[in-house]
Amino acid sequence: MRRYLAVAMMFAGPAHATDLQPVAALAAGAEAFADAPVMVDPRLLLPACAAPLFAWAPGGRSVAASCEAPAWRVFLPLAGTRAAAVAEAAPSIRRGDQVMVEAMGDGFSVGMEATAEADAAGGRVALRNVVTGRRIIGSIGADGVVTIHGLSGVVNRR
Repeated sequence: MRRYLAVAMMFAGPAHATDLQPVAALAAGAEAFADAPVMVDPRLLLPACAAPLFAWAPGGRSVAASCEAPAWRVFLPLAGTRAAAVAEAAPSIRRGDQVMVEAMGDGFSVGMEATAEADAAGGRVALRNVVTGRRIIGSIGADGVVTIHGLSGVVNRR
């Protein structure tokens, strides 16, 4: 029995060499998604994935590459001067993001949690209050905090 096992192992070859995700293919997919070069460590060893998925990582300065089976996820930072330009162009708030909103008026400030209804890079963003379901419009500040001044942000009072 041992002889058969030893012969089978000799012909099997190194399993890790063929079952790894090609780093060049991962980089090419991320670069196609971001339309910018990404930095990938050539020593990266990930299990092979038939269909890697790509999305913007929070902050827009890197691409999140992931695989459902086998499960893995890595973050690939954007490379070069293009990184700053792409990060500025990427939405700071994406549809479905949970954000904290400050509603302010004369003498009061109230915080609430809301869900973004659309992508937004600056200026205004459409939101839905998590608790009440009310739709509101908030302003994104330079620090990324969403604020509502007075009651002018209320769109639908139901």
